[in-house]
Amino acid sequence: MKINKYSAILMAIFIVIPFMGFNSVSNADKKTDKQADKKDAPAIYASPNKKSYSPGESGVLTLTFKTGSKLKIPKDPEVTVSLTSDDVEGQGLQDYSGSDGDYITNSKVKYNFTVPGGAVSGSTLTISGNVKFGYCSSVDGVCKLGNQTFSAKIKVK
Repeated sequence: MKINKYSAILMAIFIVIPFMGFNSVSNADKKTDKQADKKDAPAIYASPNKKSYSPGESGVLTLTFKTGSKLKIPKDPEVTVSLTSDDVEGQGLQDYSGSDGDYITNSKVKYNFTVPGGAVSGSTLTISGNVKFGYCSSVDGVCKLGNQTFSAKIKVK
């Protein structure tokens, strides 16, 4: 009886356990390509050119790509911005095609907006949206597409 018990244990160790599919990578370490791309994509910072605006006044929102030294933002594909808030009226990106080479200078683009004429004095408005862009590694030359959100607050005079 003891021999059968030990035989069963040895059989389990050598036959059953290898088929259970032990994996040296834990589930916490696994990432989908989409998750990895989002982590590697540059962050976006939005800053208005002023802190407060009059109703009906136009302003400029500078969108800065936090790229580090190894990423660059190419001119092609075009950077596109879409607003997700109705607090301001979007006018579109300023032309950035004149910068040198194939990449955007200083990894910054400027977006024009207008504060609605009916904005309430003393209120705070939120400018939020999405930015779609390309980014390229200067190490291996691989380019990917990014899609990041941004948000900035302004006061109405």
